[in-house]
Amino acid sequence: MSEDTTGDESKQPLKERRKQKLIDGFGIYTTDPTSDNLAFIARELVLCTLPHSDPGNVPAWSRKNGNLTLGIQPGFNFKTGKSYGYPYGTIPRLLLVWIVTEILRTKSRHLELGIRLTDFMATLGLNTANGSIGAKRSDARRLREQMERLFRSTISFEYSRKDDARSGKTWLDMQVAPEGTLWWSEKDPDTTTFGSWIVVGEKFYQAVMANPYPLDIRVLRHIKNSALGIDLYTILNREAFRASKEEKPRFMAWEWLHAQTGNECADIKVFRRNSIEQLKQILEVHSGLIVSVQAGRRGQRAGLIISNLSTPSIRAEQFRAEPPVATGIETTPPTLTVVAPTPAPIKPQLKPATIEGFRERYPHLAPDDCKYAFDVWLEGKGEDNQPKHYDKAFLSFASKWIKGKF
Repeated sequence: MSEDTTGDESKQPLKERRKQKLIDGFGIYTTDPTSDNLAFIARELVLCTLPHSDPGNVPAWSRKNGNLTLGIQPGFNFKTGKSYGYPYGTIPRLLLVWIVTEILRTKSRHLELGIRLTDFMATLGLNTANGSIGAKRSDARRLREQMERLFRSTISFEYSRKDDARSGKTWLDMQVAPEGTLWWSEKDPDTTTFGSWIVVGEKFYQAVMANPYPLDIRVLRHIKNSALGIDLYTILNREAFRASKEEKPRFMAWEWLHAQTGNECADIKVFRRNSIEQLKQILEVHSGLIVSVQAGRRGQRAGLIISNLSTPSIRAEQFRAEPPVATGIETTPPTLTVVAPTPAPIKPQLKPATIEGFRERYPHLAPDDCKYAFDVWLEGKGEDNQPKHYDKAFLSFASKWIKGKF
């Protein structure tokens, strides 16, 4: 099912809408973001994303990316005796961005919907109170339906683990909003009214506070009609941050991107074609992203290379108290090119004895999570300040990392 939105902008002729989108995109590309453009998404929701289309009447849905599996179970509507259904497409992705952003803004699990959610959706170009409520594809109708689907669902993350001696798994089941009140207008039954609120689950709140990633809401507005475009933006924006920090290019094979997104497209060639089309839309507005297409060769994967000169779309030094002043300097968005294969950087691996020692000391914590934090910490120290003994440095880091984890 397509996730194109409708609203006031849809009344314009197609040619005029495209022209206006190019003009708006050029303004975004050449203008630094302000603090008002800041939004966030949780790390886990970047690593594995929601479905693109409705999975239908199935008991559970899952998506696997390496050793990480995302699972969703829909909530049950006891009034109708049926499932609420699965959150899918663009709307729940944008709702999750709003939820994560509000959690970080308020430092609270209790979130007021009403005006703040309406303003957020309006900023994205979604009309939450349009006159065509009876229309099947009205923004207000889809928003209400996807809110109930998302808020009542349970999202699960499961990490599979294996070393020389044994294998296992770690899981986290998160109910998105175990408490809440939604009020609807009698006159406009698809529009939420003042007094609506949710309380996000404790585990969900902790996951958000632990690893938030910043996004530019203007980029989201530009690609809001595509679930794949939103997924690619969040993934590549994170990879741009890592490439810049590591000062090394990042490589993403098409197979990896296919697994990481919630895309149900079985044909990898079609997925590649659709992804490149969405990438062009992202590059129109993301001035910091420098991406090239790597052609598949014998013994080499095809995919995308994110240059180490890339930067994420939101950086702290870009924030300004006042709107930026136009410089008059025009910048041309980057184009896709085909380049020679570049190997992805290889991270050091922990010795089995080090992993076993970590588990003995901290049986309730995952060594992989600590290693990830340790590698990120090392990236910030630069190549000249890397430890001679990786495992010894890891255990020293772990003794500080575990504080506050219990």
